[in-house]
Amino acid sequence: MSAETVADLVTRLEQHPFTQGFPTSALDKLTQAATLQTFQPGTFLLREGRDADHFYLLLQGQAAIELYLPERGVIRLQTVGPGDVVGWSWLLPPYRAAFDVTVINTVQAITFDAARLRRLLDDDPTLAAHFLRRLVAVIAQRVHATRLQLIDMYAVKGGRP
Repeated sequence: MSAETVADLVTRLEQHPFTQGFPTSALDKLTQAATLQTFQPGTFLLREGRDADHFYLLLQGQAAIELYLPERGVIRLQTVGPGDVVGWSWLLPPYRAAFDVTVINTVQAITFDAARLRRLLDDDPTLAAHFLRRLVAVIAQRVHATRLQLIDMYAVKGGRP
């Protein structure tokens, strides 16, 4: 990777809400597993049940986090966009995606190779602490949003049954 490319990635990482405030040394390390990519509408970033081998920091565009339910078809759980992250199934075995993530309109993202990212986190406990603290916050927010959506879908009018 050229010095210009690394500098561009560091700048974009400094500006992304997920990595904003990370020490420069941590951002420099993260560039070892990162590339800048563009994805066209209809592209799947993740497919449920398939290898979860990438982690994405969205810079532009939108993607839908979706789940297929046999009796209901595809349901959209959440729409994500600039400043959001996609994917955490890469972190724990068996490294399989739990949802589909489909590009709605052209997405530009910092894409991390999951195997390289895991090695970086394994080798640097300080980087891992920064990274995992932020990732757990994202997971908690997504679980909360999904809970609210389920309450809305299945709420009994007039209060609790």
